Amino acid sequence: MTPPSGPRTAPTEAQGTSGKAWGLILSALALAVAALSSPAPLLAQGQSDRQHIVYFEGTPQELEIYKIYGRHEGPTIMVMGGIQGDEPGGFMSADLYVDMALKRGNLIVVPRANFKSIILYDRGPDGDMNRKFAGVQDMDPDRDRIEIIKNLMAESDLFLNLHDGSGFFRSVWESDLANPSRYGQCIIADAEAYTHQETGTVINLGQDARKAIEIINRDIPEQQYKFSFANHDTLSESSSHREQRKSASFYALTKLGIPAYGIETSKQLPSLEMKIHQHNLAVNAFMEIYGVIPEQPRINLNPAILQYLVISVNGQLPVAVADGQTLMIAPGDTVEVVHVGANYDRGLSVDVIGVGSLNDIRMPLAINKPTTVIARRDNQTFGQISLNLLPPGSDEPTPKLLLASSVSTVGAEAGWLPGSSPPPVPAVANGGGGRPTPPVTFPPSQPAIAAAGSLAASPGQAVGDPAGQPGPAEPENGVSGFVLEVDGQRTVLRPRETLTLRRGAKVSLVDIESQGPLPPETVMNLRGFIGRPGDTTGNDKGTTADTARDMIARFSVDQAGSQVFQLGAENGPELLAAAFLEIVSPRLRSVTLEANGQERVLALGQRWGLRPGTGVTVKEVLLENGLALDDPRFTLGGRPFPAQLPQTLAMPSIAVSLAVFSGDELAGKVVLFPRSN
Repeated sequence: MTPPSGPRTAPTEAQGTSGKAWGLILSALALAVAALSSPAPLLAQGQSDRQHIVYFEGTPQELEIYKIYGRHEGPTIMVMGGIQGDEPGGFMSADLYVDMALKRGNLIVVPRANFKSIILYDRGPDGDMNRKFAGVQDMDPDRDRIEIIKNLMAESDLFLNLHDGSGFFRSVWESDLANPSRYGQCIIADAEAYTHQETGTVINLGQDARKAIEIINRDIPEQQYKFSFANHDTLSESSSHREQRKSASFYALTKLGIPAYGIETSKQLPSLEMKIHQHNLAVNAFMEIYGVIPEQPRINLNPAILQYLVISVNGQLPVAVADGQTLMIAPGDTVEVVHVGANYDRGLSVDVIGVGSLNDIRMPLAINKPTTVIARRDNQTFGQISLNLLPPGSDEPTPKLLLASSVSTVGAEAGWLPGSSPPPVPAVANGGGGRPTPPVTFPPSQPAIAAAGSLAASPGQAVGDPAGQPGPAEPENGVSGFVLEVDGQRTVLRPRETLTLRRGAKVSLVDIESQGPLPPETVMNLRGFIGRPGDTTGNDKGTTADTARDMIARFSVDQAGSQVFQLGAENGPELLAAAFLEIVSPRLRSVTLEANGQERVLALGQRWGLRPGTGVTVKEVLLENGLALDDPRFTLGGRPFPAQLPQTLAMPSIAVSLAVFSGDELAGKVVLFPRSN
């Protein structure tokens, strides 16, 4: 399990101040401020506590992952719910483990594996996601999430998939709702025992399931609701459950060699609360068996982050003002802060400087001069907005919200898990300046290259036209290249070429190289980047783009997942020439290891079994696309080791991930597991 390097978590949801109407208003305002300022920020957590990763944020495929780290080493249990959206007991139970603290061991929690199916309360609007782990089509909407989930499984020592099943499982027929073909109130495994072919490890599924059932049933007084063990014998040709060879638990067991179970409460239980409670009993039982020990209450020392203040002016419908923004009002207007949107609910106050008292929340105050409203949690200031006055006699409508040139919220980049295309990054308002982006157009005599971003191009390699032929190296309309400095190193990007950069690279837009003079109004424009907020010319020459923070995803010319941005020489609406910057997350290609005189090259996600205590030398780490690690960091089992290679480590007695980071971003990992021979 990888460590919480730069861990993040979502802010608490805004809650209304007085009744249903306020709740609706504040929900709408929360959406509005997200559109105006930035995506819902991911906030830093305690360095030894937890990590929150969000993929495909703001889409029906949104996937949230929570990694919870114990104070002491121990096994990692993965708990997943919501792979089938009409089974709320599972995903609502998994959601409760997000805020747990651990004394020993680790949890990986995926509460809502298929958010779209949950929204629609449908088993699988794009097909049953739990029948796609044996193979999934490239264009399947579930593909990327399945690959991410597979890699999370590989970090784990036990996989629990939470479901609500029909009826009540019984080993013998009792009734139409209670018989061997029903699923409710049981722990399902694919075998009584399974020997993993790669490692030779014998996994006694039935043994541990029965231990868990004994613990669970102590707290279920009703005989008809007690749990049983269901061995679906999935590997047998005579099994009536062979379709489950495509399931998540079967993949975890047979491909990764870890115990995996389906936990099924009955859809016929009398209440949702009972379903959630009994799922909790099952997860807690396996935590007890595996020695993953809770620690409550959790100590939370996260810094407070202000998302927005909800402000009513003269008793009108309130507006949401993001941290760092300015609200323009008329002299003498009455201002009331009615709500604080933050990642904490308690200990909050606001202070309108020079007016009112130390705590001015929900206090109508007349404002006659410019001032600042600061937000505090206890005694710590954690955000502010400005109140400014329109000139006397101004016909501007009030209140008027000005966009901030920079908003002091944490960036929404979620990091990278291997096995998936880079997730789409939500669009971020960047200063409110810039001009709208017209379609990419070329003179009729030149081939369009709108599809160039989908072509596999190395740094400096010509991407060519859509037919795949190499593009011309000669100048286009007098433009021979774009002079750039990438992390201080100068390079020239020729027209129609694509330069692949790691996310986070700093790109300075130096100049347009030309053969002869260009039209006097020619500008150097990087679409998706606002070099000078408020500048309507679109000229980015002389500015520097931070590719991790400054690029606006909706301007990518490739909307299929990659981030490819057009760098153009533009003369008004005419595009004279263009090249492209492809921004990729660092992704691990391979790790070269040596143990017992044997060298092994492990590709992303691969595993190697070694005897505990064996010395393992990490010799070389390579990334895809020929990229170099920026601020390289490595961990084994969540514990860092020096980044200067080679490094020799001792093989632990439990399965561990060897994780590779580029700065705070996870590039990927391989897995080492113990074996007896």
